[in-house]
Amino acid sequence: MRERVKVQILDAVRNDHGESSKKSIQAATGLAWGTVCKNVDGMISDGLLVYRKEEPSGRGRPIGHVMLNPNGGFLMGVDLGGAFWRVLFTDFMFKPLFKKTIRRPDYAGADAFCPELFRFLECALKESSLPCARLCGIGIGISGNIDSEHGILVSAANLGLKNGTNLALRKRVEEQFGVKTYLSTSQAAAAWAEYHFGRYAGTGNLITVGIGVGIGAAIIANHTLLPNRPDRPTGYIGHLYLPGINRPCVCGNSGCIEAFSGGNSLAAIARELHAGTTSPDAAGLDRLAASGDPETRELLCRAADYDAFGIAFLVQMYHPDVLIFTGAQCRTDGFLFRELLRRLDHHVPPPRRGGMSIALSELGAEHTALGAARLYFENLFCPVPRPAVSPDMTEKCRGLPEITGFLHRTKRKTDSKTALFQEYSFFLKKQIENIKK
Repeated sequence: MRERVKVQILDAVRNDHGESSKKSIQAATGLAWGTVCKNVDGMISDGLLVYRKEEPSGRGRPIGHVMLNPNGGFLMGVDLGGAFWRVLFTDFMFKPLFKKTIRRPDYAGADAFCPELFRFLECALKESSLPCARLCGIGIGISGNIDSEHGILVSAANLGLKNGTNLALRKRVEEQFGVKTYLSTSQAAAAWAEYHFGRYAGTGNLITVGIGVGIGAAIIANHTLLPNRPDRPTGYIGHLYLPGINRPCVCGNSGCIEAFSGGNSLAAIARELHAGTTSPDAAGLDRLAASGDPETRELLCRAADYDAFGIAFLVQMYHPDVLIFTGAQCRTDGFLFRELLRRLDHHVPPPRRGGMSIALSELGAEHTALGAARLYFENLFCPVPRPAVSPDMTEKCRGLPEITGFLHRTKRKTDSKTALFQEYSFFLKKQIENIKK
């Protein structure tokens, strides 16, 4: 609870242009006065905040303000995409301090991945001239399948890391740089950036779709970012199966949407179409289609139809208020993107959208790195709570009113539903006694 309070206070100060009073923090957060004072004083001692007194213009006490400490530290957000790697350094106001982009390096397998990543990040730190001692933590968004709870990179096919890689990336990065690290998928980071900093910031039901080398999505439902589990990946629309399409996919299966409409897949198909000539990449294909080349137009129209199918599936499952597109293939002047929107109108006509807005991200190329920094920020101060009882017991009690919540608030162990009801009765009796007092 105390850790979550820290995030609430830091956000309140940040939203008040980096300077606020304790009373303003209390009003913004709804926290008790004693809680605000205790935590603000502790964060001043920790160097996260600084205190400034301002003499009143007339009579009265000096007015005290707390500010984010400009020298308190900085965050590193990292975007590891299939085509480009990006790093963004920000302060606690999430204002950019330094950014760097490179093409994804060539390496062979998981053993060479970490050395290349470390080289990139160390080079960025050196070029930024920021003091390494002030680095507070690292957030990494990866185009792949992530176990965020344990910090494991399960697979990242577009990074050359096949299923079963199971790289302990969080541990490796923490050992290398000496700071805490948080891992997420690229799309989760992009969605969280849109939720906090984008044009539709604060929208409770939001979906982002990224179309580039790979195709993925992330879902925010009721202001909550739906978690990604390695055995239940969220938003992997690029790997929906298309009957009758047998092209192999980088994930190891065949017939995926991404196998036909991902950036690298389109380039591979272009090489087949234009054998013996210099084949265009995905951007070149878009230009060819716009110029009227019939084969390329047919290719991109099919890709747009497959993409629209996957996106329509998400829209009709979650009914978002906003659908935001990101990625290199999403451009208003692009043939593929225009065809995608046309086909989305067919699959989910406007009357069935329920007022859903469709937009392109306005956060720039570093949006994923920014979201990764924000996710680290929240998970540094707010670690994922762990249940106080075993999953087995929670499953046994499923369906009993308020039992699960009770289980997560007590460490008492029970072996049966009868014993559990006895414990629950004891718990309720104590609660009633406390209320009477």
